[in-house]
Amino acid sequence: MFESLLVLGIVSLLALGLSSSVQSTFAAVEEQIFFMEFEELYRETQKRSLASQQKMNLMLEERSIGNGYQKLAIPKGIQLQSNQSITFDKAGGNSSLASVRFQTRKEVVRYQLYLGNGKIKRIQEAKN
Repeated sequence: MFESLLVLGIVSLLALGLSSSVQSTFAAVEEQIFFMEFEELYRETQKRSLASQQKMNLMLEERSIGNGYQKLAIPKGIQLQSNQSITFDKAGGNSSLASVRFQTRKEVVRYQLYLGNGKIKRIQEAKN
């Protein structure tokens, strides 16, 4: 009886340990996928602006990012540091905002947005 309880306790501890590492791995993968999707939504909004020859806005809000056609949910483990709007001019260039910051559990991810040409650069900074 004692051996059974001991084995059950050890197995339970191992299962909890593995579960924790799986959850942290899943969260890290979810964060990377989100950032790739954000970059794609940025480029897609830029292309729509250029193709339609109209200004377009990419709205960055607390829990989602959208352009009126597509919406991207921000995962729970990521925080947008402030609600913002990126305006793309008729030529597809960013004419409004210089940077966007997200905070994850481990780091701050900053996007440098180059005004005029619409290019973006991801910069990852260790969290203090």
